[in-house]
This record gives sequence, structure tokens and C-alpha cells, in this order.
Amino acid sequence: MAIKLPNNKLIEGLSALPVREIKEIMDALIERELFRPRVAKAIYRDASKTVKSKKLHSQVAEEAVRWARSRK
Repeated sequence: MAIKLPNNKLIEGLSALPVREIKEIMDALIERELFRPRVAKAIYRDASKTVKSKKLHSQVAEEAVRWARSRK
């Protein structure tokens, strides 16, 4: 049975959960094919466009990659 919640209530509820439980929820959604994470190729393409359009130095992009990897 599905329960419909407004987004703000859903976010409130999820923010009260420990990270491990949120990961388990995301894993279950992926397993049931209800959620599909973006593929790395699309992320790299979008990042490349942003770096070029904002004329960022390669150091800034490298720092952003290190930061993102630390957030896994």
C-alpha cells in the first residue's frame, strides 16, 4: 500500500533517518528499478559543459572532483 505525502513532509521524515537507512531505501528503489541514478558519462558531460561555460581553471574542477568523491 502506498502513502502519498507532500514533499516537505517526506523530506522532514527522511532527514530524521540515519544515513544508513536512507542508503537502504535508495538501494531498494534502485533494485526495484523505481529509481535510476545518473550514469557517469552524463555527469561528466554536464560537468565539462559547466567548466567550459564558466571558464573555470582546471584546479577548480579537480578540487570539485575531490570534494564529490569524498562525499560518497
